[in-house]
Amino acid sequence: MSGYTIIEADSMEAALSIAKACPFLDIGGSLEVSELAEMPGQ
Repeated sequence: MSGYTIIEADSMEAALSIAKACPFLDIGGSLEVSELAEMPGQ
């Protein structure tokens, strides 16, 4: 399975806390959390 979800959080720690509650982890799934960078001129 693959896909993505965009969340808004005040910090990386807050984003990780949200990600840790994902039910996909309960069935052996894995997640990657990364910061979204705004592209200049967009």
